[in-house]
Amino acid sequence: MRRLGAAALACLALAAQAQAPKSVRVLDWLVPVPAGWTPQVPSSTMRVAQFTAGSKLGAADIAVFHFGLAGGGTVQENIDRWASQFLDGAGKPVKPAVEKGSASGMPVTWVALDGRYARGVGTGAQGPGAANQSLRVAVLETPAGNLFFQLWGDRAAVAAQEGAFRGSVSGLKRAP
Repeated sequence: MRRLGAAALACLALAAQAQAPKSVRVLDWLVPVPAGWTPQVPSSTMRVAQFTAGSKLGAADIAVFHFGLAGGGTVQENIDRWASQFLDGAGKPVKPAVEKGSASGMPVTWVALDGRYARGVGTGAQGPGAANQSLRVAVLETPAGNLFFQLWGDRAAVAAQEGAFRGSVSGLKRAP
């Protein structure tokens, strides 16, 4: 009986993987969806795509934001805002790791923050926050305005998804 139950669960898992999209359309681009990322209905109109990638390592969430051609603030304003939401173990501000590059021929800024994270919309901590958290952001400067790809959650879960996150952003292709 246990073997039958395990086989049924394995079949359900394969069926779920077969139904998961290989890519999602975001504006005029196709974004690859890594294995293990579960698409969700975006929870706000600012999100153009949303996923979860939880595991036994903890929870991790992914969202893609677009605020229009001139919306969302500058890249540096956003880096400053995200950094203001993080504190280290001693309660001091965290300095973000910032890296410039390109993806699909467009400029991209990669941002990494780790520590106590009080995620919110505005500047500064939004409450006490949670310890051992990470935020990874890719700001892709497109002709239609910046796309903000964010991966956040428990540090171990984010670390496990960071390669897939970078691959997804770097694998962006123009939609047909």
